[in-house]
Amino acid sequence: MNERRHAASGRGAWLSLGVGALLSAVAFWAIARSVNPEATRAALTASQLWLVLLAFVLQNGATLSSVRRWQILLQPYPTRFWGLTQLVFVAHLLNTLLPAKLGTAARVVLAAEQEKLNAGFVLGSVAIEKVLDTLVMLVLFLVLAPFAPLPEWARDSLGASALLVLLGAVLLASVERLRAPLLNALARFETKLFGASAQRLADLARGVLESLANLRGRREAFAVLLWTAVMWTLGIAVNYVLFLALNLALTWSAAVFLLVVLQIGTRVPALPANLGVFHFLVILALGAYGVPESAALAYAILLHLVVFILPAFIGAACALPLSARLIALVTRRRYA
Repeated sequence: MNERRHAASGRGAWLSLGVGALLSAVAFWAIARSVNPEATRAALTASQLWLVLLAFVLQNGATLSSVRRWQILLQPYPTRFWGLTQLVFVAHLLNTLLPAKLGTAARVVLAAEQEKLNAGFVLGSVAIEKVLDTLVMLVLFLVLAPFAPLPEWARDSLGASALLVLLGAVLLASVERLRAPLLNALARFETKLFGASAQRLADLARGVLESLANLRGRREAFAVLLWTAVMWTLGIAVNYVLFLALNLALTWSAAVFLLVVLQIGTRVPALPANLGVFHFLVILALGAYGVPESAALAYAILLHLVVFILPAFIGAACALPLSARLIALVTRRRYA
């Protein structure tokens, strides 16, 4: 059974990589048709390096804000801020290098091992992060919709995002009432299926439900929302500062619109680091504000450098002390 599961997982990863490669190839083809390489090179040459560096500092600030939010979601258990920061950068490195967003799964497993936490509890905290970010994206979309019409594909994606947020809200509201009967039913099912000593699924579900229940406290919920707002504000600032770096006369609404489009569009399968798809989305978003394709590509290259490539180098440095654990994790998953 393990061999079948790992074979299916391998096929899924290759399928995701194949679809991503196809979409990235189409994106590169569309970019090549519309861009003047000389104009793009001239725009990059004229960019202001100190503003690019400032954008990178702001991006790291957004990352640290997300770590602080995650640390609050992991309460009441004690965790080390810099230990979690290390894991977030390592997860970013894996997401940059590997398909199918495998860094997120690695973050859950490594955090559970390093901080001695229930894996389900950590998984629940990551799920809350995703729901919160989707909620913020929806709010920003509603604010921007009258001023910056989204493409049809973006509107279709928002429907699924709204469903995710609604499901998360319903689950959070009913978690206390459903917790005991759900755990009892799962424990009985697992015992009947695997024997009296089997408790892995029940323990995982118990951790997830505990993570969701922790957010019901007003103080914790306020702190999580505060750091979510800080993180997104810094993300918007990164976009705006890079506008200044390339002398693009765009407003804050363009920075918000670009962030929303990237959050929606980069959810589709793509090559590692969202190569091609990321750049095409930037050109598409800035085109709505009248930015020429060549200048938009120059902006996309700088933004990709700031949010993907440079943080991946930090992730590589953070991964060195964890290299043995990462290898053991991959080996255990492959041969378990």
